[in-house]
Amino acid sequence: MDTENHSEKNNKSFHFKDLLKLIKYALILTALIIVLFIIRYQISNGNQKKEQTTIETSAKLEKILQISELSTYQVTFNGVTDVKDDTDTLLYHVSYNAKVGIGLNMEEIRVTIDEGSDENKKIIVTLPEIKITEANVDPGSLDYIFVEQSANTENVSMTALPACKADAEAECRSNDVILELARENAVNTVKALTEPILVQNKEYQLEIQTEGGSTYE
Repeated sequence: MDTENHSEKNNKSFHFKDLLKLIKYALILTALIIVLFIIRYQISNGNQKKEQTTIETSAKLEKILQISELSTYQVTFNGVTDVKDDTDTLLYHVSYNAKVGIGLNMEEIRVTIDEGSDENKKIIVTLPEIKITEANVDPGSLDYIFVEQSANTENVSMTALPACKADAEAECRSNDVILELARENAVNTVKALTEPILVQNKEYQLEIQTEGGSTYE
């Protein structure tokens, strides 16, 4: 009888110890799950904040740079062009002076953020194509050599001015030196406008790309 009672006590003690172990393991497992959940949440939240900060920085910089059309370079151009009638008959030669602005549409600038590695983060600014933004011909500078005297009228400037403007634009558009100077001025303008952002985000480097394939840092 005593043996049976002793055996029953041992069984109860054994089951109680097992129950304590199970509770202990369950608590440990629950704690681990909670810790993992917290770590995952923090990582996810950190990534979201990082992504949000990146988007905000990109949008803010893009807004700063998109300040309407910008004439980045201006030249005084002296040219001579021929003016013909509808039958391609040469009417006169005309020389002129014009001020030509070359630049780009800042509203077409795009900004992207390349997170890369901690040591290779970039703010990439992509510039649109350089183009002629304006061509103003000085009417007082027009000087004519008439081939057809019938074209020598008091309204001759009405055909001469558009022809001179078109000629100045075409000549400057085909001049690689002028376009490169305008491009460099645009790059310097972007660098100046982005400097405050770079001061606040020292881990980033600025990279400026052009549609022509050139890269400036």
